[in-house]
Amino acid sequence: MMNESQKVNGIKWGPFILRIPFIHMKFLTGEFLQGLIISGATALAGAPVVMALGLSFEQAVACCFIASILITSSPIIFGEPLAPGWVTPALPLVMAFFISKGYFDGEYRIESFQYMAAMCIEFTAIILFLGITGLGKIIIEKIPNALKSGIILGAAIAAFYQIFFSEFDRYIGGTPIATFTILIICTVTTFSEPFKRMAENNKILNIIGSLGLLPGFIIAAIVGYLCGEINFNFENGFIVPPMGEVFELTSPLTIGFPEWSYFLEVLPLVCIGYLLLFGDFVTGNEIIKDAQKQRPDEIVNIDINRAHNSVGIRNLIGSFVNPFFPTQGALWTGVHVIIVQRWQQGKNVMGSLFDGIGSYYLMGIPLLFFFGPFIDLMRPLMILALAVTLILTGIACSYVAMSLVKKNSEIAIAIITGFFVAFAEFEVNNQMVAAPWIGIVVGLFLSILLVDNKKHE
Repeated sequence: MMNESQKVNGIKWGPFILRIPFIHMKFLTGEFLQGLIISGATALAGAPVVMALGLSFEQAVACCFIASILITSSPIIFGEPLAPGWVTPALPLVMAFFISKGYFDGEYRIESFQYMAAMCIEFTAIILFLGITGLGKIIIEKIPNALKSGIILGAAIAAFYQIFFSEFDRYIGGTPIATFTILIICTVTTFSEPFKRMAENNKILNIIGSLGLLPGFIIAAIVGYLCGEINFNFENGFIVPPMGEVFELTSPLTIGFPEWSYFLEVLPLVCIGYLLLFGDFVTGNEIIKDAQKQRPDEIVNIDINRAHNSVGIRNLIGSFVNPFFPTQGALWTGVHVIIVQRWQQGKNVMGSLFDGIGSYYLMGIPLLFFFGPFIDLMRPLMILALAVTLILTGIACSYVAMSLVKKNSEIAIAIITGFFVAFAEFEVNNQMVAAPWIGIVVGLFLSILLVDNKKHE
């Protein structure tokens, strides 16, 4: 909870806090330069998805622009202390759903976006219900540490499996040299204790460390280009994303609301999406709590109900402007870890956690979407950025998960839960669908059965 004596740096409105860029958020060059490349590249990772549903590349860029505006509103308008992002693990499930429907072939159909609207509207309803009633806070605060750890560990296992096994050809197969270059550099600059110790007495290493993912990303792009793994093709000048066209083609206000049967069909997928969002809430908050010990000067106010309402409102707006499930989530774990790692180094490095988040997210307005050469530059780098983000997410989730459990029984439960969260499946219409909720049920049962939760322990 927030220390009552601590001054709120922002404008309170209801349960939220508006932080105006450059007034309540200071500009940090290192975080801004990272966001310039990393946020731009990964924001465009959703473009191929909506293009497969029938939109043009320019319209897909507009979809990504709208999603980015809503995402950046999380720390700026709602005052959330998490680096926001997609409910990324749900994306492959969404793609599989549309593939099974025969809608993922590049042809535009009204029905495909009505299904997308059904997902977004239903997801919004669940989140806002849990946020307004306060049940979301109760659920997250009352779950055992072993179950928390298992959920987070499951996200780590899923990320590693996706990158190195199930989708190796997509993420690494085409650019192995560039991918391992950025992975090695970013892992060292982010997590290496010897590197951080040397950086304390070396200005050059200190600057490299302050730039987070950016040095590794630039070096990997150069290496990939020299090795022939990455090619750039510059064609565009100044562009205006056609947001009006996107609204006409995708909004339920113009194409019509989904039928009730659509809501029933997507309900299992939406429930899985919430369970993944639930894991992001747990992960993001635990990362902050762990770092808070090093920053007693800035007490970060973590409010699960507010977080639910923030995500719910963003999804509500997106549902009627451009439904794009699951791009409005709570956490971009890789970026969150990078920012929090810098924040916990002290006030002289990052005055406020919100300074880092605001700068990384380009102070709220991703104007680069209007700059054609930037779009052309990012196109071949999208998968590279997404891959390293997922890998760093796995590393961060792993150490956070292990820090939550102390007893042997809790460690065993976390491992079992994590594997079920990552790999549990069930068959729907002759197609295997991921079922992380099985891991939650198993972890809860084992926590009740095996762990002694007496208060003195």
